[in-house]
Order: sequence, then structure tokens, then C-alpha cells
Amino acid sequence: MKNLLSFLASGVIGVFFLASCNNQKAPEQAEQTGTVVSQIVPSVSDGSIVYVELDSLTANYQMTIDLSAELEEKMKKLQNDLANREKIFQNNVRDFENKATKGLETRAKLAEMEQQLGIDQQNLIQLSENYRMEMAEEQAVMQRKILQSIMDYLKEYNSEKGYRYILGNAFDAKILYADPALDITASVLDGINAKYKAGKK
Repeated sequence: MKNLLSFLASGVIGVFFLASCNNQKAPEQAEQTGTVVSQIVPSVSDGSIVYVELDSLTANYQMTIDLSAELEEKMKKLQNDLANREKIFQNNVRDFENKATKGLETRAKLAEMEQQLGIDQQNLIQLSENYRMEMAEEQAVMQRKILQSIMDYLKEYNSEKGYRYILGNAFDAKILYADPALDITASVLDGINAKYKAGKK
């Protein structure tokens, strides 16, 4: 579960919420890679800039925890299914080898069995790849759901707070330093979890 949550947290870091309370577009400099933060946001002194710690927010968001548990359960089912199919295949291989060694089948029958084992092996490889792609897609969809939920909530949250910018801070973010006094992670986390739990009821 921890590995999955870490993956989700890092996946959300790449895209986050940066909006003005008066719906003005951010300056064009904000779209340029490597732009210094002070060039794209107003000064801290006017109280219009805050940030959230993305790793902490996503990892402790109840929606992340719930969806991760569901995804992990599905992953286990797919892994068990694949393991069972592989076990059957290995049994068939041993049966073939036993009959071939002891001469219990004709050469034509053994050739037919060997051909079928080759087909079964390719099917297993394809099934494993299909399962891998399915889980990757599930993870990507889950990340988008979590991100969309956070962004929707921040719009509501900011309708009362009136911040011009809500930045996302993380280990590999472009924010190299942030004053802890501007950290609203705890407030956002409480609010978004309360909204999520109310929605589940």
C-alpha cells in the first residue's frame, strides 16, 4: 500500500492548481520552464500566496487511501489469476515431459502437445502484458480522479480565502523555498477529507 501511495503522490506532483481568485490568467512567464517563482507571482507581503505540500496532501487524502485499497485488491486478483494459469501451464509441461521421456504417446501426439504448449505459453505472456497495461491505466485514471477532486475543492476553498495563487510544493517542484507560515496543507486536508466523507454518506 505504501508503495502505491508513494507512486500516486509523485504522479500528482507534475500537474497542480494555480489560479487567480479574480479569474485572471497568470502572466506568460508562468508557462516558461525554469521561471523564477518571484517573476510569476505577486510579493508575499500582500498575503495572496499560499502553498500545499503535495506529498502529504495526496497521501493522507481519504480518497487516495480508499482508491488505492480498491486498486490493490484488483491487482491481487489479477496476480492470483495469472499465478493459477502459470501453475496449470507448468503442470502441463511436466506431463508432456513425462510422457515424452517414457514414450507414453505417439510422436504425432507429442508434437501436437508441444505445439499446444507453445500456444499456451504465448497466451500467458500476452495475458501478463494485458494485465500490466490494465493496471497502469487504472492507476493513471485514479491519479486523474484524485487530482481533479483536489482542484475542484481548492476552487471552493479559495472562493472564501481569496488567494491569488495556491502553489503545490514537493521534493522535485520548482519551489526551492517556502515560508512554513504560508503552508495551508493541514487546512486543505481537513476540508477535502470532510467533503469526501460527506459525499460517501
